[in-house]
Amino acid sequence: MNSQKIKYFRNFKYCFFTRNGGVSIKNFRSLNCAYKDEENPKNVKENREIIKKKFCKKKKLFLLNQVHSNKVVFLNKKIPKVITGDGVITNRKDLCLGILTADCAPIIVIGKKNFGIIHVGWRGAFSDIIKNTVKTFISIGETNDDLNFFIGPHIQKKSFEVKNDFVSIFLNQNENFETFLIKKKKKFFFDFSGFLRKKIFDLGISRINISRIDTFRNPRNYFSYRYYLKKGINNCGRQISLVCFK
Repeated sequence: MNSQKIKYFRNFKYCFFTRNGGVSIKNFRSLNCAYKDEENPKNVKENREIIKKKFCKKKKLFLLNQVHSNKVVFLNKKIPKVITGDGVITNRKDLCLGILTADCAPIIVIGKKNFGIIHVGWRGAFSDIIKNTVKTFISIGETNDDLNFFIGPHIQKKSFEVKNDFVSIFLNQNENFETFLIKKKKKFFFDFSGFLRKKIFDLGISRINISRIDTFRNPRNYFSYRYYLKKGINNCGRQISLVCFK
């Protein structure tokens, strides 16, 4: 799955942008689309304008206040200025939906008449944000057979080291999840991609397109929270992923 290129599917288009092509500097270089501490808000505003011109055109860009939750909202009429959650779905032709990530998985879901996007980290995956997304699509008339999942660049199993407390929480959910934990030299690594695929497949959905790009191992092109944290930097930018009608 090539990123930064606009892709087309049915009556929709989507894109998983990289960190390149903007105006921000240092650990926010350069197409950071998140308002973060230590970042110049003017740069973020300009970066978002770059995104709008390239992808959204005249459509309104809509971003959630992301909090690593399992909350999914459907937008069809009046839109509040701020909505807290991590998944959003709509059928409106005037909206462009976006999600910000830096290791978490941006997931675009396209049905026959509706489209959506979700921000999925391990917390959201554990608390069933994917299931809630599918439920919301079904409640507005889509079926499992209508849904197509496109998972963008995220941290891969070779890079996703986890601690013992994570392992305990994970296995307490289901002992069979052990297959997604890889032990190497007394360290555990999490197969996040495989876990996401299973979560989707277990809901009766087989049309899953998943990126193999590792954000952690590709810092020139992608923001990675864990990459910067390993360097002793607690803050970095976020790349944006977008979906809308053509």
